[in-house]
Amino acid sequence: MKINKSVEQAIYVLLILALQKDGEPLKSRVLSTHLKVSDSYLKKILMKLKKGGLIAASASKNGGYQLAWPIGAISIKDVFTALQLTDDQLELSHLAQYIFPDPNHVAQSEQEISQAFHQAFAAFYDQLGQFKLDRLLKDDAVGTVDWAE
Repeated sequence: MKINKSVEQAIYVLLILALQKDGEPLKSRVLSTHLKVSDSYLKKILMKLKKGGLIAASASKNGGYQLAWPIGAISIKDVFTALQLTDDQLELSHLAQYIFPDPNHVAQSEQEISQAFHQAFAAFYDQLGQFKLDRLLKDDAVGTVDWAE
């Protein structure tokens, strides 16, 4: 499994929003400037986070992006889900049929492989679900930074 840079960017967007003074909304331009990433690419991540229910957006003059939930309620699994990275379907090419002459053995081998990956993915997402993003912040840091200054 390859985890792309959008996961890291999404996590730090959420942390910036958590740290934002008084929970005031932030424009994507402010977020992309602080993260030193492309604003157009970050907007794609922001749209997925919004669609996933992790952030809210308002399009007014003073609008921008805000957390939809307290940072302590958001896990890394929530980020994966919002970014639609949890579709771990194992696609087998059925190569076992070229190795094992018995069709029952082929089916059993493929079932065992699939089951092993399913259990591994479940354990992986369970672990990510237990990791809440507030663990990355210092105590009493939420709402103390004005990123728009």
